[in-house]
Amino acid sequence: MDSIKSGSRIEFLDGLRGVAILLVILYHAYVRWPELIPFGNMFADFPLFAYGWLGVHLFFIISGVVIFMTLEKCHNFQEFILRRWLRLFPAMLMCSIVIFATAPLFPERPAGPVFYGDLLPGITFIESSWWAKLLGLHVKDIEGAFWSLYVEVKFYVIFGILYFGIGWRKAVAALFGLFCLSTIVFVLREIAPTLNTHLASKILSLVSAEYYGWFAAGALYYKYFREGKKALLLSAIAIAFTSALVAGTYNWQSTLSAILMVVFFTFSIKNTRVQAWLTHPSLLFLGFISYPLYLLHENIMVATIIKIGHQIPSAYAVFIPIFPIALVIGLGWIVASYVEPWTREKIRPSYKRLSILVGAARRVNSALSDKEIEKI
Repeated sequence: MDSIKSGSRIEFLDGLRGVAILLVILYHAYVRWPELIPFGNMFADFPLFAYGWLGVHLFFIISGVVIFMTLEKCHNFQEFILRRWLRLFPAMLMCSIVIFATAPLFPERPAGPVFYGDLLPGITFIESSWWAKLLGLHVKDIEGAFWSLYVEVKFYVIFGILYFGIGWRKAVAALFGLFCLSTIVFVLREIAPTLNTHLASKILSLVSAEYYGWFAAGALYYKYFREGKKALLLSAIAIAFTSALVAGTYNWQSTLSAILMVVFFTFSIKNTRVQAWLTHPSLLFLGFISYPLYLLHENIMVATIIKIGHQIPSAYAVFIPIFPIALVIGLGWIVASYVEPWTREKIRPSYKRLSILVGAARRVNSALSDKEIEKI
């Protein structure tokens, strides 16, 4: 708690990011594309691989914590949004360029070939379906993993406006309310398909409200960090468990896996031994590179698995993804260590001018350092 109160970086959150990105990578490498990868669905029943998609939901809880922390450091909504843009855009821009430039080398990409228009969704953080309707053209995402960034940005906008407009309590309640509404509409469509819920369903889907329970839970976990009130912790756990039940509606194994993830996250907050484990250098390293790694890993990794997989006997199938995973980890490290900081430095002047233009309340003459950026 002291580290959070003093505003310093929370190392075990970086470790949690490392766990989250590892789960996502293993899921995409071993399970997500059985019709494409040479070993098919051989690992579909292995829980660590099969439910790795929950790593994205773990990212959402972490975002609830981090975004609340960022909001408390900002003077207004404009400053908050600009800080998030400065945090997200450099890596997204450079990873998009890397993906676009290397796509011809990987014709096995699950997402298929890439065209110039496909760069728009990622670098604008606006989903491809919106761009397709706006331009009247076929626009798709160059990476399937980008979908969660669009959800995150919607959360930033809605929570940021509510936070500065009505205060944190009502803002968190509104997030949970939108999540509950989304769940109710979903249930109604299942049990009463003749009921006209189309408009409500469309609006809630547009803002991705079905994921807001995770963000609301993360926000309350953060307030518990700050204030140590048991009621806040219990509320966070209740919302997180509700989100887990909704996320695991496919089968009982999914539900159990989602619940175990919530238990793990809660223990990471309460238990110093778990926190110590999460600060292991390997997890901190993965946490450090998690954002660019998440952006660029899927298609390059899966295409490489397909390339080399046919040369290795199926008896050694579990080893086939090791090199492709190492490859994308290396790329993620290069972007996080060198490319992203360089890009951020180049856009700082534009960031300052934009800050002045929109009236963000901050000292624009002293740009944020890279260490400060890592905290937001």
